[in-house]
Amino acid sequence: MKDTTKAPGSDGKTALEHRGDGDNRADGHRAPMPLPSLGDQAWRFGTAPTWPFSPNDSTPLTWWRRLPAHILRDQERAQISETLQHVDVLRSDAEFRAALNGDVDAAIATALSMMPIENIDFHTDIAMTALLHCALAGQASAALVLAQIVGLTDMGHALSRELSVSWLGWGFRYSAEPEKFGEASAVVLSAIKAHERGTEED
Repeated sequence: MKDTTKAPGSDGKTALEHRGDGDNRADGHRAPMPLPSLGDQAWRFGTAPTWPFSPNDSTPLTWWRRLPAHILRDQERAQISETLQHVDVLRSDAEFRAALNGDVDAAIATALSMMPIENIDFHTDIAMTALLHCALAGQASAALVLAQIVGLTDMGHALSRELSVSWLGWGFRYSAEPEKFGEASAVVLSAIKAHERGTEED
């Protein structure tokens, strides 16, 4: 089964498609390929020495917009899975229900359909948590989409860029085609940079 990675542009449309061979596990024998450097993107990220948020500060449905990949360990992943199992969404369509059940293509499509996200409500949190669940399961395509959506959305704090880089690094770790994932990451970073520039000019 092929894996399709779609990175939305700042308008929510697909900016790049990346196809893998479906193997989303880390390969210790793969030659490392660094993600596009921030210097190459002419864009500097602020660096937080310690992450100011923890899983105990909020509910699992908000972790997608508050916590980087490395903080979400086995215990948190189990909580996310259990939370999605108990979510009851009224008037949800088949694709949304599939996303809740771990279908990565459905989770990506559902997340992209909400772009651009102007207001984060309960429905948004559920859909994005379904995407987060897929990313944590090693689906590089889900991590890539999560990275860009986080970078293009007002998270209510100043760490959106750091969150994006976290998920790009996570996706790269599990990508079946790291070279193509690196190219997709460059598109993601460029889109976020353009979005920030536009926000500053408004």
